[in-house]
Amino acid sequence: MNFKYYNTDRLIIFVLALSVVYNYISEKIETLISKYEIFKEIYSYIGMFSTVTLLTATMFLIDSIGWKYKLFSTWLIDIPNLNGRYKGELISSYQSSPGIYVTKIFVMEIKQTASKLHIYSFFGELGNNSVTSSSISVSEQLTLESNNTTNLFYIFTNETAPLLNLNNHLGTAKLKYFKDIKKLEGEYYNQRGNSGKIEVVYEQDKLLGRLN
Repeated sequence: MNFKYYNTDRLIIFVLALSVVYNYISEKIETLISKYEIFKEIYSYIGMFSTVTLLTATMFLIDSIGWKYKLFSTWLIDIPNLNGRYKGELISSYQSSPGIYVTKIFVMEIKQTASKLHIYSFFGELGNNSVTSSSISVSEQLTLESNNTTNLFYIFTNETAPLLNLNNHLGTAKLKYFKDIKKLEGEYYNQRGNSGKIEVVYEQDKLLGRLN
């Protein structure tokens, strides 16, 4: 877990305040447990109600679930929730014939917490929906702009379908997220020297791990 998307000043104040509360709770629990020898011995090994344990559990819950709700998203973690499956098109600079640019079905699935996100993408042929390749992000970064939009930068590794006999490759992408319409659009570049445009719109929460 990292805290690069957290408001640092507020996080420090929040943790200090929680430490005081949890220290008080921990002392009360320890006092109660000490009256029972069997629980006292178990607690000496586990320490499940220690201040550190309670703090760690709280931060884990906030990072995995709590950050999606206004209680935390409005003042502690200021990033949009991109979780879900998006579908649209990719238009490549590669030309299948003079003047004809290759267009692919493009599906993007995002799995995100408050501290990290992973992007899984699937590419297919228009018309027959056959899969041509898939990719997974290896490095990701969100940046917030003053006009309340969000940029998503990521580096990906692409694996082509076995029958196509093409080499796997790396690439980069920069997409802008429009929160009001749940849309991502932008550009990509890859090692083959190709570039292109990506445009996808939110489809559903459930991730399928496939093109269709």
